[in-house]
Amino acid sequence: MKEFFFALLFLLVASIGIAQQSQPVMPAVDRAKLPPNLRNLPLHRLSSGALMLLNRDNNLVLPPRSITTAKGETTGEEAASAPVALDLRIGPNIRLGNDPSALPSNMRAQAEPHIARATSNEDLLVGVFQEGRFATSGGAVDCGYSVSYDGGLTWTRALIPQLTMTSGGPYFRATDPVVAFDLNNNVYLETLVATDAQFINGAVVLSKSTDGVATFASPMVAYRPGNNVFPDKEWMAINTFGGTATAGRLLVTFTLFSNINSDGAPIMRVYSDNGGATWSSAAAISTETTLQGSQPMYLPNGNCVVVYWNFGTNQQPGERLEAVISTDGGQSLGRPNFITFATEYKEPSIRTGSFLPSAAADRTTQNIYVVYQTLLGGNPRIAFTKSTDGGTNWSAPVAISDNPAGLGVFNPAINVSSDGKTVTAAFYDHRDNPGSNVLVDLYLAQSFDGGANWQPNIRLTSISTDASLAPFTSAGYMLGDYLGVAQTTRPTVPAVPIWVDTRTGNPDPFITRAGIAPYSDLVTAWEAARESLAQVPMTSLRAQTSDSDRDGEDNQSELASGRDPNNFGSVTRTGKELNISTRLHVETGEHVGIAGFIISGSTSKKIIVRVLGPTLARSGVPGILQDPALDLYDSSRNVIASNDNWKSSQQTEIQASGFAPGDDREPAIVQMLPPGSYTAIVRGVNATVGAALLEVYDLDQSSASLITNISTRGPVETDANVMIGGFIIGGGLGSNGDGSSEVLVRGIGPELTSFGIVDALQDPQIDLFDGNGKLLTSNDNWKDSQQAAIQATGLAPGDDRESAILTTLIQGNWTAIMHGKNNATGVGLIEVYRIQ
Repeated sequence: MKEFFFALLFLLVASIGIAQQSQPVMPAVDRAKLPPNLRNLPLHRLSSGALMLLNRDNNLVLPPRSITTAKGETTGEEAASAPVALDLRIGPNIRLGNDPSALPSNMRAQAEPHIARATSNEDLLVGVFQEGRFATSGGAVDCGYSVSYDGGLTWTRALIPQLTMTSGGPYFRATDPVVAFDLNNNVYLETLVATDAQFINGAVVLSKSTDGVATFASPMVAYRPGNNVFPDKEWMAINTFGGTATAGRLLVTFTLFSNINSDGAPIMRVYSDNGGATWSSAAAISTETTLQGSQPMYLPNGNCVVVYWNFGTNQQPGERLEAVISTDGGQSLGRPNFITFATEYKEPSIRTGSFLPSAAADRTTQNIYVVYQTLLGGNPRIAFTKSTDGGTNWSAPVAISDNPAGLGVFNPAINVSSDGKTVTAAFYDHRDNPGSNVLVDLYLAQSFDGGANWQPNIRLTSISTDASLAPFTSAGYMLGDYLGVAQTTRPTVPAVPIWVDTRTGNPDPFITRAGIAPYSDLVTAWEAARESLAQVPMTSLRAQTSDSDRDGEDNQSELASGRDPNNFGSVTRTGKELNISTRLHVETGEHVGIAGFIISGSTSKKIIVRVLGPTLARSGVPGILQDPALDLYDSSRNVIASNDNWKSSQQTEIQASGFAPGDDREPAIVQMLPPGSYTAIVRGVNATVGAALLEVYDLDQSSASLITNISTRGPVETDANVMIGGFIIGGGLGSNGDGSSEVLVRGIGPELTSFGIVDALQDPQIDLFDGNGKLLTSNDNWKDSQQAAIQATGLAPGDDRESAILTTLIQGNWTAIMHGKNNATGVGLIEVYRIQ
């Protein structure tokens, strides 16, 4: 596998031809066609979406040019140059579904995409974008969304229902979509809509889904002004920090233009504390009135911060970035905090969001991360600045784009992992087509230390985008003002940028999955970019032999079990649990060690159960149980066998098994057991206490029956006395015994109180390690990730504080460690279930 990765490093990159287009005549701006109350607006400070909505008979925007492909079609891959080989950390470029059939045939362009990952479901992603942008009447037919339930590998696309008349709604046009999730993974799609045919009036509305993006309710109005003002470039933030005073609050900001101030406009905010049913009155975030491009966000302490662009005034000249802070969740805001002066960079041929910064905050600190396009040292750059104190003070801006001097970069988007370590930014870049003003690619900048140091930029697009296939305005071709990036959460979860791409002949929404591990961990990054969360862990320890579909079962085992070696969805897991064990601290009374295991199948299986105590001293385990005893029960609570010292009975058979304990005081039992549930109880002779290891080994691997579950209950303490569950996967049908097993690891605590356990561990956590001691994944509260998949097993924990990890593991040794959050202690239950 690794040889394959590094061989790919030497692939030659195909060159992209530079297409030279003649510049069309800039459209003459005819303000007479604008609504009377909007004719004095500073059009260069409006968003591109607003220009589309205000366009009348090409007075602001010309239609995009069309091309004919080799097949005589108006769209197709022939429209673009040959694809190039991308960095191994970057997955395929994926178009987010076909254009909805409801769109008019001459209105199929998309623009201004945004994307979000669900708060506690890493696999749930939603992208939004304008749908059917531009016709002679102007604007966008609707806004659409695309949803992925597998981390971005596959997508389903549709129009936002009941929004515009095209989708059964009351509004005439729509633009500027933004998406966000709340604490419960409800999704909100925010858009700006036209409330009359002439677009004299507009409104900010939100569409809400509470069922995993299966359906949406009718749009809710967050703000609808009178006739003399015009909202623009709205954005949204949701407080997803459950312990704060305004948890769940929806906050919307927007720029409110009018004829009163021809230089600019103030930024306003409204908020809702009941899921969008009702909204506060609008209030300005600042007394300044030359503002645009607001980016609101919530911090872990509940503060709300709004970052924005200030164009400056005669009294306070100089364009700059500022931030205002609210300590009551957005109800009231303080004075502006200066971030940095900025020189607005405008592309020569492309209309961009030159005044729209992108901002994000992590979930564990008070850090805020901001990127924007500007001129640094006279050259176009994507600049980065950071606040570590919640928005009051800011670092000196640094360039994070390493584009050649003089070549443009624009429309940056940023996001950050929950721990604040991995920062990801995406942006358009001309570097691969230095002789063209209209050919661009998407590039990625990454930092693995919270923005202190940045890696070399990585190209994301395999084919360059031709901006001249987009609508044309007096400020250039219009790809839109912004992009989006869904954040990574851990090394096996990719960042997912979304952008507008013209490789099919007109603008379309595309994504890619970017592995966020550094190049030194190329295998993890390669997997994250191409595989689902269910697939990634199985190749984390070592490569399977000839596993075409990379599902953990090699081609030999797939054929042996009658499955398709090239289809990930066609698989029978042939790995067997050869050993399951738990190390715990054995005490007295209710706190002895109690372990259960299940044998499934139709035939009996020969197993050995043993307990190690004194032997653990050789491995440096402190406080060992010096003289353990073992009792084995069936499901009817009948004692099957008991043992104190293993040589007292079955000595010859135990020695023949190869699993004789290392100390005469340690117990062991060999039994032929029919399918069913069994319980082993470990106690100390004469009420002694200490650390012990309980193990169950499969002595009959040829049997079709399997050991499919072990669960151990006992005290969970700290340091060496946490609870440790180990298991070995082997015995598959593939080459060298290759195979895999899908398992669910659970850490149970609060549920035990219903069984009379008075000192149950209240907040358990689980860490999963491979045989090399590498941490693969962790979980605190099981709904934080994989919620739907865990529920589908029928084994979801009964308390939200309990932990669970669902994963597929290949042949090898694996270890799960359960401990209490913040070093809490109590009685816990660790379980490993074989799912498939």
